[in-house]
Amino acid sequence: MNLLAKILGIALAVAATFAACGAAASLALGSQALSAGNASVTSCGVASLSGTRSVDNSGNFTQIVVTGVPPACAGETLSVTLASGAGASLGSTSAVVPAGGGSMTLGGFGTVSAASLMSFQYAMVGA
Repeated sequence: MNLLAKILGIALAVAATFAACGAAASLALGSQALSAGNASVTSCGVASLSGTRSVDNSGNFTQIVVTGVPPACAGETLSVTLASGAGASLGSTSAVVPAGGGSMTLGGFGTVSAASLMSFQYAMVGA
């Protein structure tokens, strides 16, 4: 019985090896190349952005002027979300970065009390 178990074990191992080799042999060798390399990547991040808010006479937030937009971000979409102290979204808007970057004025957040606004959250989405 012990000899039979060894023979069956060896037969299963051989069958599994042949199946694996057969599967590998069916792969196309020249289909598409996969390679590694390196390339320089320019950052169009939000780390350099800062914003100045405007408030109307009723104490409501009206617009934000975002400065420090890198020229490399031209054509991408800048999104600004207003956040409360708890991190909840109070409103958001977005606009396409013009050629040259620089500063952008964004409005259209709806009615947001300036007292409830604690931070701006920026996001840059590529074109």
